[in-house]
Amino acid sequence: MRIHAKMKMADLVQFNFEILAVIQRLQIPFGFKDKSIETVCRESNINVDFFLQLAQWFNERENFPQQQLIDHPPHWLVTYLHNTHQCYINYQIPRIEKEIEQLESMTEIPDQTAALMIRFFKEYIKEFSEHLDDEEQVTFPYVLDLEKAINGEMTSEQFRNKYSEYSIDKYLDHHSDLEEKIFDMQSILLKYMSPPSDNCHFTNLLLEFYRLGKDLKDHTILEENVLIPKVRQMEAELKQRPSFF
Repeated sequence: MRIHAKMKMADLVQFNFEILAVIQRLQIPFGFKDKSIETVCRESNINVDFFLQLAQWFNERENFPQQQLIDHPPHWLVTYLHNTHQCYINYQIPRIEKEIEQLESMTEIPDQTAALMIRFFKEYIKEFSEHLDDEEQVTFPYVLDLEKAINGEMTSEQFRNKYSEYSIDKYLDHHSDLEEKIFDMQSILLKYMSPPSDNCHFTNLLLEFYRLGKDLKDHTILEENVLIPKVRQMEAELKQRPSFF
């Protein structure tokens, strides 16, 4: 199905509930009534084409609109990625921690197995938090300031002085595949952990890992195939300006 601006937003969500993630991360309020996608986006100050391209990708995974997303100003993607981070920190990770605590309290689980999983998860959370913090404190401000420099809202000299030791390639050097470690934890649970007789918590934990891993994969695709190429393009454009040197 081709998603278009005149469709009703409520109909789009009913057709594919995965698109709720796009709506939430662009901070579009609910209560759509019979409003079109175009109207809802306009009322929320969201670029409708940016929304449509993300929604279409969520609906047809085989068609990733890489160039269309690259063509948008980067602050749209930064906003989306930032709000995704908040979802991880405030919702998804705490849910996983709660399920692990429930499993830890069950006497049927061997202490050694539970301890191994808890240690693995705590190490992962530390790495995950450091990764998100680096993006929030360094990478995203860099991208937004680069956009300002391109648009003339910051001088080239100001930008160069502020980020003389940084480029998007330095970010890429430290860009880890966090989703792979989520699937490693899934494997540990499936292969080595005997679930308790009432295994609802065990099943829920596996599902939470699956959801986070799937979401992180999407997150990485957007960062590596849209954000990084876009920023490289902008870096090259700024360096070509006489005022940069």
